[in-house]
Amino acid sequence: MEILLELVLELLFSGLLEALWDLLAATYKATYGRKNHHPALAALGYLAIGATLGAGSLLVRPERLAAYSLFPGISLVVGPLLAGGWMHVWGAWRRSRGHATTNLATFLGGAAFALGLAVVRFVWAR
Repeated sequence: MEILLELVLELLFSGLLEALWDLLAATYKATYGRKNHHPALAALGYLAIGATLGAGSLLVRPERLAAYSLFPGISLVVGPLLAGGWMHVWGAWRRSRGHATTNLATFLGGAAFALGLAVVRFVWAR
C-alpha cells in the first residue's frame, strides 16, 4: 500500500510540475508573441527537459521508488501514458477558456517529458 501511495504522490507532483511549466511557458509565449514549434521538435525538447529534471531528481532521491517490482520498467510505459493523458486534458481545458498553451499541453508533449524523466531514473536510480 505504501508503494502505491508513493507512486500516486509522484504522479501528482509530476502532473503539477508539468502544468506549472506549461503555464510559465505559455505566459512567456503570449507576452513575446512566440509560436509553437513543430510538435515532433517540441517533443524532443520536452524529452530533454524531462531527462534533465530526472537527473536533478536523482540528487534529491537517488533510490528507486519501488525497490522490488513484479514488472521492472513499467514506469517507462505507464508514467508517460498517464502524463500524456493529463497534459492533453489540461491543454484542452486551457484552450477551451481561450488561454494560450504550449506543445507541452498535448499528449505527445506530456508523454515525452515524462518519458525523459522516467528513463533517466530507471537507468541511474539505485
